[in-house]
Amino acid sequence: MKHPGALSAAQQEAVTHGGGPLLVLAGPGSGKTFVIVRRIRYLIETLRIPAHTILVLTFSKAAASEMQSRFLSLTAPERPAVTFGTFHSFFFQILRTAYGYGPDQVIGEEERLSVVTALVGEHHIESGDPKALAQNLLSEIARVKEERAELSHYYAVHCPAQQFREIFRSYEQALGALHKIDYEDMLRMTYELLTEREDIRAAVQRRRQWILVDEFQDINRLQYEIVRMMAGKEANLTIVGDDDQSIYRFRGAKPEIMLGFRNDYPHAKQTILDINYRSTPEIVKTAGRLIQKNKRRFQKEIAAHRSSGKPVNTVVCPDPAAESAYLVREIRQRVKAGMGYGEIAVLYRTNLQPRLLSAKLMEENIPFQLRELIPNLMEHWIAKDLSAYLRLSRGMEEPGDLLRIMNRPNRYIRRDAVRMEGESIEGIRAHYSKSGERWMWERLNRLEHQLRILSKQNVYEGIRLIRQEIGYDAFLKKYAEEHEIDPEELTEILEEVQDSGEGFQTPEAWFTHWEEFRKTLLRKREKETEQSTGVQLMTFHGSKGLEFPLVFLLDVNEGIVPHRKAFSREELEEERRMFYVAMTRARDELVICTCKSAFTGRRRNPALSGSMRDASPNEDDSF
Repeated sequence: MKHPGALSAAQQEAVTHGGGPLLVLAGPGSGKTFVIVRRIRYLIETLRIPAHTILVLTFSKAAASEMQSRFLSLTAPERPAVTFGTFHSFFFQILRTAYGYGPDQVIGEEERLSVVTALVGEHHIESGDPKALAQNLLSEIARVKEERAELSHYYAVHCPAQQFREIFRSYEQALGALHKIDYEDMLRMTYELLTEREDIRAAVQRRRQWILVDEFQDINRLQYEIVRMMAGKEANLTIVGDDDQSIYRFRGAKPEIMLGFRNDYPHAKQTILDINYRSTPEIVKTAGRLIQKNKRRFQKEIAAHRSSGKPVNTVVCPDPAAESAYLVREIRQRVKAGMGYGEIAVLYRTNLQPRLLSAKLMEENIPFQLRELIPNLMEHWIAKDLSAYLRLSRGMEEPGDLLRIMNRPNRYIRRDAVRMEGESIEGIRAHYSKSGERWMWERLNRLEHQLRILSKQNVYEGIRLIRQEIGYDAFLKKYAEEHEIDPEELTEILEEVQDSGEGFQTPEAWFTHWEEFRKTLLRKREKETEQSTGVQLMTFHGSKGLEFPLVFLLDVNEGIVPHRKAFSREELEEERRMFYVAMTRARDELVICTCKSAFTGRRRNPALSGSMRDASPNEDDSF
């Protein structure tokens, strides 16, 4: 986005605000960083505020560094001593001053991930990718700590509730043994310190009399309470953000905090940066019609600064394979017309979605970059179960396959029947013959019959047979109930695995495809550098803060966008905010892709029907 340079009326109002609280609602592409750095300069040059008393807080080192760089370029060669930093870095400074903490006493991300990955193994939690599960569990641990939730009342999303509680306690014990704290401990300790020690709180307030917070919509409750204590009675507090772009509820961020700011500060000045300098009017208008369906938001109308461009385009494909083929054709045409690969982005709701597209891009030798890793679907225990069934049916079983599936669903086969007679159906039958339990023969005969039928199916139909005829769906439902897991979480994986088998006549071809896909992605990651360019593939979450000339939105089908797990009003409004963020990444052109037959076997949430269609630019382009 190129800002015209001169301040708009709203920007001027924000920049020249004097003392006291200020709420700046900054829509997408509205020049919020431009406003923040100029407000800092105004405070120093016009209001004569000492630079060392100004603190600018944001959520990432990259964002803090960019703001500092832009501010210093604006004020060179003076280089005023304004502090730019993340919440964590500044809170750590407070703890270091108060308690003498050193950097080596804060556990790093890799180390804490290693600790929880080990705990996943120790607690025997079934997972295709222990490291990915550990990352998800760390997010949940952080949420419990930041919200100061009662552990006994917290029900985990990514593993059975009781196992999560055990892992949480074990994690805390591991931190104690290492004599380290994590980032969430840092927040808690800072909050307790400023609450209990009036002298330290007063010292912080004297030292940092002017506070500016960027991306305020991403703040969690504990961070907000600390900032309020630091601001004190003077409350020279400027918050900049957009409640419509609050998409990190799973991390504890809630738009309600920003919406309630003026309840805490009734006399706060409010300014809306309502001009989008990034996108065309067509994109701004369509995105605005979507987000206006949310009820819990600041009402605002965003207008485009740019002149008219291309209409927002909705492309309806027969199925996901056709969708991937369409995207490849479009990318080739755009590059042929002079567009760079790196100027094109494909955005999606979850990181499971780009599997088909990334395989097609590799097949067509089109360079691309993945901002987030695609989970290895075949490493999930559900995929391993299905693969074991398929191998057994074709007489190509591997050690452990029969043991893996013999009671999925439950056939009441005892493990000692396998250990004593060897891992084969004949061996198990022999064991039960010796023990006189000939009634087990009927179950074994039925399993053999099912495997014979399975051997004649292609991969997709074979998995359907395993699910419905053999009873794997019923097994998963019972498994979810016993382990206090959302059954939809497991069903989603199951359906992804089944979808991936479409078009493969034999398990061998399917396994070969997945192995080649895995190796190619691995080689790609090894070769990829910061300088390399390619089509940008990322989730809606990963795209926040970025912009591209051309944006494709993938799989915009109800059940995926909005996600089928979004039932409550709050969840649906978050889904709209995510889609709004994705739409507003586009500068010149936005293409929304949907499928007539979305994902074979994929169920819909009927409560979502029509929830996003009203944002459509016209009757024929509904989504």
